[in-house]
Amino acid sequence: MGESKYPGCIDNSSLLREDGRLRKNVVEELDYVIVPSAAWEKLSAFFGVAANQQPIERKVIKHGVYSKSCKIELYLMDFNLGLLCQPGHAITQEFSRTDQIGYVHWKIRKLFKIDPSRETRVWNRFMSNTYEQLGDHDNTVQEASLYQGQVILLEVREKDGGWTRKKDSSGGYTESDLAQYRREETPQGEKMVSVMEGLHGDFATFLQQRETEYKQQEEMLSDSFNRFVYQAKVRFGEEEKSLNERQEELNERDRVLRQLENDYQQRSDALEEEWKKLNEEKVDFNKNCMEKEEQFRKERQEFREMCETREKDLDDKKQEIEKREEELETEKRQMLELNKIQSNKIKLDVGGNLFSTSMTTLTKEADSMLAVMFSGRHPLKTDDDGSYFIDRDGTHFRYVLNYLRDGGVKEGTLPTDAQILKEIRNEAEYYQLEGLGKTIDDMRANLGDETEED
Repeated sequence: MGESKYPGCIDNSSLLREDGRLRKNVVEELDYVIVPSAAWEKLSAFFGVAANQQPIERKVIKHGVYSKSCKIELYLMDFNLGLLCQPGHAITQEFSRTDQIGYVHWKIRKLFKIDPSRETRVWNRFMSNTYEQLGDHDNTVQEASLYQGQVILLEVREKDGGWTRKKDSSGGYTESDLAQYRREETPQGEKMVSVMEGLHGDFATFLQQRETEYKQQEEMLSDSFNRFVYQAKVRFGEEEKSLNERQEELNERDRVLRQLENDYQQRSDALEEEWKKLNEEKVDFNKNCMEKEEQFRKERQEFREMCETREKDLDDKKQEIEKREEELETEKRQMLELNKIQSNKIKLDVGGNLFSTSMTTLTKEADSMLAVMFSGRHPLKTDDDGSYFIDRDGTHFRYVLNYLRDGGVKEGTLPTDAQILKEIRNEAEYYQLEGLGKTIDDMRANLGDETEED
């Protein structure tokens, strides 16, 4: 049996704050273990308790509104206790939810050292100026619906027999009236002495029982040892026989292993020779691969150059085809324009001069007088030869038609004589051709500048 070591006295300091109260968020089975009072007394008597520490006593309370269940009241409730005449001076004390109002009343009297013969009452202040008397002293804190941080004030009857809160003249309680709720707080040292006396008798009985058990165990061990010696002799004989058989088996296995070793060496030599051949083949293979790779590189370069040449030829052919398509498209538009002109050919008699043109040419400028005449909105009469007569001088009408056909004035198509330009300008104004008129105005202005310079 191993030697047991004394673990030291019971120390609950890790569970307590500096003010001696229980720390928040402690976890059962991890930070602490709850034991019954009787077990605590025996443990504290045997191991001892750290100096200046009191037991952390907790009660079992009923929990729940509709379905009640029992649980350990781990954290007590803090009440702020004070005197009704001095509400600003309060003392914080912890109470269990199972404590009766009578005990709370007695505790306040004790804290503030009230004369035992003076009557007192307790009040619950739940707002700044709202009070409720705690009259039923048999109710528990939980039944009275008191909450954490509740302010409970003690009212002392005045010497003239009146109360501070005169609206309520009910009777109070003296020290003797609260005797049934009083609790005697036994010092820890007296508890230890009582427990030690009980343990002394238990320890003597324990020693006698252990002595009897040791004698019985000694006899059982002696018999067991004798049986063990006999069984060991028999077992050793069997083991010796088994070892001899095992030795012969190992010798046979050693012979087989040596034969296998010889076979392995021969196989290893054969593999070494084969490995040399494979290395030579590998060198030849790598050489062939390099030659093939070089050949492939040259062929790929030649193929790339050929592709680039073909691509260039294709681009040239593509450009040639696109150019041809543009020429064909231009030719097609010209033919369509020619067909359109031929389909709506019109003959004009301008001041006795005959001109042939098309409806497309005459209506090219929508705001001109010619476009309005041949828009179809106005009925026009034709001569016997099918021509339309316009009562204007036809000498310069060909300049008007060329302007409409070309969509503007081509360079060198108008004369440079100022008088002729003036006459053509009059025709442009008559036919309402603003573009032609502006072009002539610019030409006349340029001619005027040149004349001044000369």
